[in-house]
Amino acid sequence: MRLIPIAATTALVLASCNVTAEGDTATNDAAEAQTATQTSGPAVEPQALPTNEAETFVRELYTGIFEDGYSPLSETESGLWTPEAWEDIEAAWDRDPGAISVDPFCECQDPEGMQAGPIEVTLSDNQTATAVVQLVAADRRFPVTLRLKRGDDVWLIDDVVGANGRTFRQNLAAGEA
Repeated sequence: MRLIPIAATTALVLASCNVTAEGDTATNDAAEAQTATQTSGPAVEPQALPTNEAETFVRELYTGIFEDGYSPLSETESGLWTPEAWEDIEAAWDRDPGAISVDPFCECQDPEGMQAGPIEVTLSDNQTATAVVQLVAADRRFPVTLRLKRGDDVWLIDDVVGANGRTFRQNLAAGEA
């Protein structure tokens, strides 16, 4: 008599797990394609992937800047920028090799002692996003906004908006970077 309830319960559990007759779990090709780039952690909803990728890109960028002394404004890092943004940077350097006197990522000359706090990413669409980074310095907390675009399946920096609302590219064009 106990075998029937146990068998029924086992059948329900296996059905809810979507197990096939061979004992393997049935797959959903669309779900596998969406999570193929994910290397660990729980499955991410497909619509969340671009936001997570953008946030990871920005967090890694700021970790490099604040912990490793990394400079995204060096010529070897042109691949972090959209081609249009990098052209603006090069044009500023052509006019004046010392044209960039303030790091737009921290609104400072030396990011020592600074930290990136919360990062909030908003997608405009799957190709453009805005990431607001709350920076924490010893005496102040302020936002810096990165305008991002996707290119070749990676996020790229298109512009940086300072706490005063002016963009890095506007400052470059005006000779005020």
